[in-house]
Amino acid sequence: MSEEQEKPTTERRIHVLPVELLERIRAYQSENNIPSEVEAVRRLLSEALQARDSIDDVMKQVRAYFRQDRDLRAMARDVLSGHILVNRIDIDDSEVRFGMRNGDAGSIKRDGSMKTGSVTDDGNLWLNNDWPRVHEHSTSNWSSPASDRDSEIPF
Repeated sequence: MSEEQEKPTTERRIHVLPVELLERIRAYQSENNIPSEVEAVRRLLSEALQARDSIDDVMKQVRAYFRQDRDLRAMARDVLSGHILVNRIDIDDSEVRFGMRNGDAGSIKRDGSMKTGSVTDDGNLWLNNDWPRVHEHSTSNWSSPASDRDSEIPF
């Protein structure tokens, strides 16, 4: 076997669910004209997991897509437009900006630079933080973390 084998994109799992939950899944399937119960469960799980996403989670998804395909419009379509928390997308020739229901916002430019910020009350996007955040570690203050040598002190 080759060490470079690709991981499968799907995995079969069997889960035991209460009848009440199965009835709700079937109702969702019927109301949304979804052809299979499996697809209904996939969509419900995807939406539930998206509802937990933070701005950092969405930015990671945007960055991962951009590394594979630098087409900003395709990224907006494939990553942002279907995300349950994204409620605003602005597309320019050189940048995509988006806002989320919780007031967070993000952007990516054609050169790959990314920013986060917030959505103002009047709907404007205020993007003032580079992403990912760079954590500066200062060694000149009293609150710097202990070095590994401290564990060697015999007293």
